[in-house]
Amino acid sequence: MSPGPKRGLGKVVHAGQEMVWGKGAVAGGFVFLSGAEARADDTDEPVAGVAAQTELALERIRERLAEAGASLDDVVKFVWYLRDRDLIEEFYAARDGWLERNAPRLLHERSYASTLLIVGLAKEDMLVEIDCTASIGT
Repeated sequence: MSPGPKRGLGKVVHAGQEMVWGKGAVAGGFVFLSGAEARADDTDEPVAGVAAQTELALERIRERLAEAGASLDDVVKFVWYLRDRDLIEEFYAARDGWLERNAPRLLHERSYASTLLIVGLAKEDMLVEIDCTASIGT
């Protein structure tokens, strides 16, 4: 597959409002996704709890990868942003449970680079944001 020119994946809209960032871009045989957050589509407010936020953010990643012509098995890097160190175990359980159900090969092979950062996030109730890069060039 030829990498082709760079192309954007479109706008992010929450609660009818266009966000100031896009879903990501495809360039050079890779998909670069913007951080996926777990805001409810109708209110723009984060869903409750780290497990629900982790699963919704991963669902958004799966959808955006599909829009780009990729799948979870194409992921080469995740950056996990977590608000609070005390949430790590609950986050890992939610993440690995979701991956077990939706991308078991990716989970079991751990065939991706990974970084976990403890950070402040855009909204007070946001507990998780996930950044993802996938390869579609081979």
